[in-house]
Amino acid sequence: MRMFKLLLLSAVTMSMAPVCFPSGVLEDVRKIQVDATVIEQPDKIKDKAAAKLVRYDLRAAVRDALFEEGDSPVRAHFVLDEFSPQGGAKRLMDFGTGRSIRTVEGTLVVLGAGGKELASVRIHFRGSIAFDPAEGNPGQGRQPASEFEQRLLQEIERLK
Repeated sequence: MRMFKLLLLSAVTMSMAPVCFPSGVLEDVRKIQVDATVIEQPDKIKDKAAAKLVRYDLRAAVRDALFEEGDSPVRAHFVLDEFSPQGGAKRLMDFGTGRSIRTVEGTLVVLGAGGKELASVRIHFRGSIAFDPAEGNPGQGRQPASEFEQRLLQEIERLK
């Protein structure tokens, strides 16, 4: 009975994988061009630097995923739907820690040659966006500098 449950679970998981993540779209890709962040509703973006911060983290995640960044027919960008700071009470609790929590909602988009969409991954994130020296671990080499960069890296890795 236990073996049957295990087989059933693996069959269900394997059948859902192509629906959840279009894996393999970056399989033979060596270089990705990271385009500017797209903002479709500027009134939902509470920080003027939001587009630059998101693009910075996306560029770092592309490099961390061992892709070369530069001129390429494969392009990636983030469509930013919401970017807002943490609430006042929570910000007071984190006072002096150097930690800055943000809510980011949007879509990671990967385009192929001719602008054909290869992948579109919806992301809702709450955590650190910018570099936080308290989160780094200098003994282990280069680590993602923010939780958002780590999340982008995970999504890019799933597309390999």
